[in-house]
Amino acid sequence: MAEPRGWLTAEEWVAEYWPNAPFEFSDEADQAHLANLLTSARIQCEAFAPAVADGEDVPENYLLAQAMQARALYRATIAGTGDELIGADGMTVTVYPLDRAVKSLLRPRNPVPVFG
Repeated sequence: MAEPRGWLTAEEWVAEYWPNAPFEFSDEADQAHLANLLTSARIQCEAFAPAVADGEDVPENYLLAQAMQARALYRATIAGTGDELIGADGMTVTVYPLDRAVKSLLRPRNPVPVFG
């Protein structure tokens, strides 16, 4: 029986969710920074999301939420330090940790009212 799929590794995150990430895997500092971002995002997602049963795969929506949260944390560390977040209109946008999109991946709203 195969091992259950766990949370994202740095290599998976960049390859699957952020292929143009501004990191170099050959750089030890970048590797440490990536690991820190993913660990922090995982902890935040685990605290908000319903628990994953032991031996079960981490759901795909949790992995996407972890990827989005790690990227939001990265952006929060560089906000205001350069022009990376300036859009074509000259406006900047800062994404705050665990925004509505991330939360909805972890706890989707039930479109059908539940009574009882």
